[in-house]
Amino acid sequence: MVYFYNLTNGLEIADIKKYPHFTRIQSSHIEGKAWNHLFEQLSDELLFYLAIGEECVIVDASTKPLRSSIARIGMPVIIYVLSRVWLKEKPKLEMLDVKYLEKIYRSLNRSTRNKLKYYRKFLLTNKIRLNCFIGFTKRDGRYDFFKKRIQEQKDGA
Repeated sequence: MVYFYNLTNGLEIADIKKYPHFTRIQSSHIEGKAWNHLFEQLSDELLFYLAIGEECVIVDASTKPLRSSIARIGMPVIIYVLSRVWLKEKPKLEMLDVKYLEKIYRSLNRSTRNKLKYYRKFLLTNKIRLNCFIGFTKRDGRYDFFKKRIQEQKDGA
């Protein structure tokens, strides 16, 4: 299992020495339906690990974890689109309507699809194994806190 901390709030939970993997999934892209931006910002490392069949967990924090758009919408969209591009399948996901997911897939521009298609050459799986863990934070947007936390871990404190 490979853990990816979502920048920025995921840093509150991060153990950067033990699990030094990061990605950026912005809830504003999900809420604004900016699907190309969502996929363009996914880290290459995350896409590579998913393509070779590793189970990947996105770790994030939110002031309202049960209402996290990353967990409720982002994860199903990513799973669906990667399944369509890599596996040529239309998985049925409980969280979102397949017609809506297909509309998202069809809305992606050529550049985004090409980025995702690149990883098909490494494909060693028949299932996209992506999950997430959303913790609670009161420090949303507190970059001073996150920077201090990173410095403490870097210094070994």
